Amino acid sequence: MMKLKKDVVIIGAGISGVHAAIAAARGGLDTLLVERDGSVGGISTLGLCNPFMRYWLGTERLVGGVFGEILSELKRRGGLLANSFDSETMKIVYFEKLRAAGVDLVLHSIPVEVYTEGSSIRSARFISSQGIPFEVEADYFIDASGDATFSFMAGAEIFEGDAGGTNQAMTLMFTVSGIDFAKVSEDIKLNKENFFAWVSPRPEVMSVAGYFQEIKAARENGYDKLQDYYFFIELPGEGRASVNTTHSFGRRAADPFELSGAVVDCMAQIDQLMSFAVEYVRGFENARIEKIASIMGVRESRRVKGMYVFSGEDVKSHRKFNDGVVRATYGIDIHSESSQKITQEDRMQVPVYEDYYEIPLRSLISADFENLGITGRCFSSDFSGHSAARIMPTVAAMGQATGSAVSSAISNGIPLSRVEARDIRTFIESGTI
Repeated sequence: MMKLKKDVVIIGAGISGVHAAIAAARGGLDTLLVERDGSVGGISTLGLCNPFMRYWLGTERLVGGVFGEILSELKRRGGLLANSFDSETMKIVYFEKLRAAGVDLVLHSIPVEVYTEGSSIRSARFISSQGIPFEVEADYFIDASGDATFSFMAGAEIFEGDAGGTNQAMTLMFTVSGIDFAKVSEDIKLNKENFFAWVSPRPEVMSVAGYFQEIKAARENGYDKLQDYYFFIELPGEGRASVNTTHSFGRRAADPFELSGAVVDCMAQIDQLMSFAVEYVRGFENARIEKIASIMGVRESRRVKGMYVFSGEDVKSHRKFNDGVVRATYGIDIHSESSQKITQEDRMQVPVYEDYYEIPLRSLISADFENLGITGRCFSSDFSGHSAARIMPTVAAMGQATGSAVSSAISNGIPLSRVEARDIRTFIESGTI
């Protein structure tokens, strides 16, 4: 069996893992990034997730660093439209950034065993989809797997779901082309009561949620798989949009059978949604499915207990920390069967963003293993805190912070828990949008 020695191994090449790998490699570490799928980017590429939810306050960008560089590259290549982006351009940018940083990347591989000694992880064994095993010894490991797969296998303490153990709803994204946005805009202008109050007919990028009247009519005519609203956002290119409307409720995301069931649920919804859009939604008369995500959009599954458990109260109070390394402003956003039943009050709500909160470095360090960083969807948080911090720009910043912290720990010969947050703050390069 092939055996390797690295400074740091990052498990999961989603947006957070990519940022962690780039930061670690730029910090001089011999870095290995291991990914289960055949490309990098996770939910931001294979999952077709769009847009980048709010990462700014006024004209100030709260997340800079590597994420800011990626935004600039997307824009230069024509792959950015305000806060929406093209998934295929994003893949190209990620691969270029990883190559330039000197990250070693292995795809189609998953961990199968984690070897520990006391409070330290010594090595891990992986296997490729071709059945080839390899073992990697490293000074540090970073779990960016989304489902806390690596930490779970190591025996770290894990949280899952809400107080009753129920996960957030899962969503399968898809993109549509052939849309006439002039008709969409005119429809919003003439029928504002048919949309959420925050929807504008003349935005920089069309972000549209509503069609309450059309959904009511369609349900009366036999459409039985529709949610209470139809939501899409314009993408770069001609007449393209990303649809974020499907939901599979009550399924455990870390269970392979239930996860597969969620895919089946959402595929049936996509089929009906597309027929609904063509028949009922003005501007979609000639629309067609462009592509369907190859991975399910899992909002929340397993989370790792860290040195600090970030909470919903931290979000609500806009809490700042002495070891704060990530700034964010997106609020608590829990997708459940009850929360997706849209009331008249829900329709009239317009989000207000007045301040930011911070995520501390302690929430990115395992409480059980001194050489294990945790980043992205599996970072240390409670259910409601996680629902706010799970968005792509925020987890990108977590990744950069975690990779930078490991680099600082190794270069200074100190434990990860003693790294000074001021040395690795991800928002130093934030600036204006």
